[in-house]
Amino acid sequence: MAKNKARKVNPRRKPVSEADLNRAKSSASEQALKLAIAIFLTVLKDRFDFDNDQICEAWEAMDKLSEEVVERRINAWDLVTVLKEEYGIDLLEKRAVQK
Repeated sequence: MAKNKARKVNPRRKPVSEADLNRAKSSASEQALKLAIAIFLTVLKDRFDFDNDQICEAWEAMDKLSEEVVERRINAWDLVTVLKEEYGIDLLEKRAVQK
């Protein structure tokens, strides 16, 4: 005689909806972009002596562009392509700028 037991679901294996997954991806992308911007702004401040006004202007411009990337109005790989084709900056190479 088998008893019907309700099986407990491992919370780590809890199914998620596609909307939950998309929200998590968007949040992770946004956090990664903010971290990359923070690293970049720190370099501009520490190594290139940008003043606070320049840092704020750079932050606002990068924040706007990163929002457009997160919202998928701009493809980040297109930015990489533009840097390479128009400015000679190849971010996929070990040495990004060709002299």
